[in-house]
Amino acid sequence: MKYTKTNPNISFAEFVKKLSPVTDFSSSTGKRYKVVKHDATIIYFKRLDSDNPDDTWNFDLSDLFKAYKTLTDFDTVNFKPFVPIRHSPARGLLISTGLLVPIKS
Repeated sequence: MKYTKTNPNISFAEFVKKLSPVTDFSSSTGKRYKVVKHDATIIYFKRLDSDNPDDTWNFDLSDLFKAYKTLTDFDTVNFKPFVPIRHSPARGLLISTGLLVPIKS
């Protein structure tokens, strides 16, 4: 599935404000995540379906913002230069906030 931005001109402050209230989200592959903490621009989350439920992952929202502003193709592999390893959760977070929506064909 292909996705498009809903707010390509969003500022970083608006971006953080939009993502800050998120408490849970799913990746586009159906993996479920729970946000456990926000620390300035770092978001910490756990994958609920993990074999190791104590693993906490994180990424910097400034890196996710750069991906959002730069990318035009939101395949998970394209997140790699911006958000190493956590490509699917990064896209899932954007989808859950409505910043990305599926392109209807």
